Amino acid sequence: MKKVGIIVSIYILIILISIGVIFAIKNTSLIDNIIYKNEPVVENKVSIKAKEIHDYMRENNYGYCTYDNRCNHDGDCGLNVTFEASKNGYHNTCCATYVSWVLQELGYITKQEHIDNYLNGANNLTRFLTNKGWKEVDKEDIQPGDIVCYNGHIAIYGGRGRQYDAGNRPLLQQSAPARVYWPMSVQKVLRAPDL
Repeated sequence: MKKVGIIVSIYILIILISIGVIFAIKNTSLIDNIIYKNEPVVENKVSIKAKEIHDYMRENNYGYCTYDNRCNHDGDCGLNVTFEASKNGYHNTCCATYVSWVLQELGYITKQEHIDNYLNGANNLTRFLTNKGWKEVDKEDIQPGDIVCYNGHIAIYGGRGRQYDAGNRPLLQQSAPARVYWPMSVQKVLRAPDL
């Protein structure tokens, strides 16, 4: 009888721990407050514009398009040169298109620079921004509005371990900035020259 009591106690303890873990994972603000409690979240023009554009895309059900088998939207494949054109044209984006739209809207890149760089993907956009004078900063010094560069992906940091991300349709449909576990695979963090 004593063994049964110990087994039941262990079983109840496992259930309680599991419920606690599930609660903590679902309550990302709790996790954010623990992990990122010392990180100030001071918005700047890049993070504000990133949120504005991402919210519009989510509210208008944008799809994901890369002109290849990764596209997962209904309708014709296609991306637009400007974000304004996307409102009447293709309602699609990809990570590099989204970041380029944000930067173009803020005057960091021209329409032609967007055309020359977003179609060649995230890695090309990373090289272009580096060559254009964007400052590389340590991951530990990241702040909202910084460009987060991965191998084959690019996003905009939103603060507290979150980022504005258009890397697939589920990310486009999430409220932004979305919780991602990004620090392990980040290759470079870039900051606008005037920030």
